[in-house]
Amino acid sequence: MWPNKSTAWGNKSTAHGFTLIEVLVAMAIFASLSVAAYQVLYQVQQSNQVSAQREARLSELQRAMVIMDADFRQMALRPFRHEGESASAQLVQWQDYLLDSDTKGLLFTRLGWHNPQQQFPRGEVLKVGYRIKEQVLERVWWRYPDTPTGQEPIIAPLLNDVEAWSVRFYLNGQWSNQWETQQVLPQAIAIGLTLKDYGEIERIYLLTGGSVGETNDSSS
Repeated sequence: MWPNKSTAWGNKSTAHGFTLIEVLVAMAIFASLSVAAYQVLYQVQQSNQVSAQREARLSELQRAMVIMDADFRQMALRPFRHEGESASAQLVQWQDYLLDSDTKGLLFTRLGWHNPQQQFPRGEVLKVGYRIKEQVLERVWWRYPDTPTGQEPIIAPLLNDVEAWSVRFYLNGQWSNQWETQQVLPQAIAIGLTLKDYGEIERIYLLTGGSVGETNDSSS
């Protein structure tokens, strides 16, 4: 029997490809999936970037605290000369615009700068200062506690985004925001920092205290 022509032509007509509407729908679905995948990838990248920034910021803060701990815990009971002037009666200076600070600056001497077997032409006492410049906490220091006029310090930025800072001094059971006592070290010192991201942070350091006269009497 010969095949029915109408049946053959009918089979041919049913074997067709995708219609334009089906192609457009498929493209729309693919585009939506691509956008969703990109958004997920972008969010992951942003999250990783934020995490890296926070980790770097925390490392910066921890490093600054380590350096400050070493300085303040070893504050020296020693007068010092600055800019060729006579020895200061204040062992710790906390003044407006000291060290060219935008606010207040802090200046003192500290022990513990290791000089094994006196190999270098210096002692183990150095002069250290702290200041704020354009919201950056900077450590300013000299290799010698007594410096002539014009001797430039070594400046090391420690911490960014410092909106404000404060120093309080403890002596004989009382805290004070000023330090004008002469020839005496405070018994404790509190350093307060207001950071743009972490808010207010305060560190309290116990010091040796004492006065220069007591040191001279005990040595004689």
